[in-house]
Amino acid sequence: MIGSANVPWYKKYSWSRKNFLENYRWIYAPGWSAFIFALRTTIASFLALAIALWLELDSPKWAPMTVWVCARNTSRGETISKAYWRGVGTVFGAIAAVVFVAVFPQQPWLFNITVASFVALCVWCGTCMQSFKAYAMVLSGYTCAIIAFSSINDPHGTFMMAMARTTYILLGVWCDSFVGRFFDVNIDKNARTQLNNNLKFAICETIQSVVNMLSKDEKMVLHSQELLTSVISFDNSIEFRQIEMNGNDHTGDHAHAALFSVTAVLARSMGLSIRMQHFKNVTADFASIIPNVQECLKRILDSIENDHDFNLDQSYLNKLRWECRQHITDSFYKKIDTETPDKGAKQREIVFNDRILFRKLSELLGEIEVTLEEYHKSSHPIKNDHFKFHVSAPLNFDLAWKNGLRTFVAMISASLMWYMTGWNMGGTMVSLTGMGCARFCLFENPAQVTFGWFKGTFWALLAGSILTLYLIPPLGNFESLCMALFIPTMLGGLGIANLKTLPVSASYAAYLPYMLQLDNQVRLNESTFFNNSLALLMGIFFAIASFRIIYPYSPLKTRLHLRQMLLKKMHALASVSFYKRSPRIWLFQTAALLVNMVRQLSGESNTKLIHAYSQGTVAVMMIGLNILRLHSMIDHDVVTEDIKILLRIVLRRISKYSGKYGRTVAVCHVVVKRLREREKSEKNLALRMEIIAAVSCLTVIADSLDKNKAFLDVTHPFLLKEDSDI
Repeated sequence: MIGSANVPWYKKYSWSRKNFLENYRWIYAPGWSAFIFALRTTIASFLALAIALWLELDSPKWAPMTVWVCARNTSRGETISKAYWRGVGTVFGAIAAVVFVAVFPQQPWLFNITVASFVALCVWCGTCMQSFKAYAMVLSGYTCAIIAFSSINDPHGTFMMAMARTTYILLGVWCDSFVGRFFDVNIDKNARTQLNNNLKFAICETIQSVVNMLSKDEKMVLHSQELLTSVISFDNSIEFRQIEMNGNDHTGDHAHAALFSVTAVLARSMGLSIRMQHFKNVTADFASIIPNVQECLKRILDSIENDHDFNLDQSYLNKLRWECRQHITDSFYKKIDTETPDKGAKQREIVFNDRILFRKLSELLGEIEVTLEEYHKSSHPIKNDHFKFHVSAPLNFDLAWKNGLRTFVAMISASLMWYMTGWNMGGTMVSLTGMGCARFCLFENPAQVTFGWFKGTFWALLAGSILTLYLIPPLGNFESLCMALFIPTMLGGLGIANLKTLPVSASYAAYLPYMLQLDNQVRLNESTFFNNSLALLMGIFFAIASFRIIYPYSPLKTRLHLRQMLLKKMHALASVSFYKRSPRIWLFQTAALLVNMVRQLSGESNTKLIHAYSQGTVAVMMIGLNILRLHSMIDHDVVTEDIKILLRIVLRRISKYSGKYGRTVAVCHVVVKRLREREKSEKNLALRMEIIAAVSCLTVIADSLDKNKAFLDVTHPFLLKEDSDI
């Protein structure tokens, strides 16, 4: 404190000035990619505006608005995908608007309620969808509202208005695609290179994680949980890389399959790590094979990093896998020292533990082989390949109902204000309210987005007022108009390219054209400008108020809901009537929930809490894998009926598990003890193998349930003791 007091005032001022300039570096010293993105999008918006003015459309502003709404700096494929689905959503929304205006010609309240219900339904469906399909669904909702409410004064012109609206959107999409072609240099080659590099990174990190976990490095278990989140995030971007790549090969499908195998490898390696920590007594046979496996994986890792052929190492990996199976078979014929009962029982336990570990190691190596095969097919495309890979994401119906209710209430509230005031811009306000609600529902945390969205709208209003009232009136040609709009639009593009200013800049760039009455015959006066601006602000206000008041966002409640979803999925998986599900689908859906959970914890500074949530989610993931394995045993005829009864008892207990009591864990331990005794006297080799697998599954289930009972107790928020004040 004494040192800071002696610092001269001008040095403090200089430091603050330096920080101030650094915060706005994205304006005066943007990156090359950000500058190209802003320039490309600005040119595309000007081209769309020029064509709309040339065609003498009645509302040309929607064409440049479409360009800026579709603009994405992350990847060109993402922009193309969003533009395509925007076109699809616009067509369906225009059809719905024509139908509603025709059905309710003289019933204003039925008309308002129907349109609000339709927008709420589209929001509900969009919340349940993924990627830009969700955007297309919500877009069809608020497109219907914009067309329907805009044509109230002239119902006979509804069809022409719908055609005009569709024309604006398709024109903006075409202009963005046309201009983008001139900037897309080697887009196919760059997309393939980036896809291959990302996939290589994921596989190399996974293999390195497995090598370290085989050395009983407990820190690598936490690293694997973090790696899972990055794998899922990368998986979501493959769709856009596939769009950027020319041709009809299935590189993206093989990349999806490879990442799913990576998820399975991480889950199986963490399960093996738990078993290695649980089984303290093992023979020297298992300890001796671990260095060989690690050495083989290191050679494969080196080959992948240097782009060398790894077929020989992969063959040796397969040999090690069969060696594990041979160890299991040999253990059944191994003589047990029976000098004393205690010594013989201990040796039998050691041999039994060995069989479990060898079996799980064999399964892990088999999953790594599948990962390497899919990686090779992705990096070396095959002609006439018809492989397809698709897995549906988990649906969040609870959030869908909340968003639908918020949208309906907001639009009805705006309609009430319209009818009470008789405002001539009331219909526009209601449609913009639906537009705001539809945009907010696409975000996981709308509460964080709403303020940035309102802030961006305010800046658009300020810039639009200066342009409309002072700069645009003296202009007499399109070239001078572009010069006046160049700097404001470039600022919006640079802001979108900057991650910190993205929420504000996205709304600023999208709403700036709306503030400008750009037409061939009309000059915008002050009264009309403020009416349009007020309608936009009131629409945003109703949308924000709805999301802030109705089911307000709470981090603790959101995490609690995600934990409830995990527990519900585990209960459903354990139930007898709902077990037929692929392990890969289970892994993907739980990993997606893990990513969502980590995002909800992004603002937390306590790493222990983040690791505890990640550990609990991964535990549910491994429990589900072992539940599926138990169901498979019950479904086949290898296991006898008495063993099936024991497994059904365990699954029935898991389907009712609440985390409050230890009865499920106790039942697992009792069943494990009985199965171990049964294995000693069983003569059928195939049945003994299944008993070993059952004991292995039950061991992981009991251990995971016991260590994560606080996480799985969804009757209250999950907080560590030192974080109870959160």
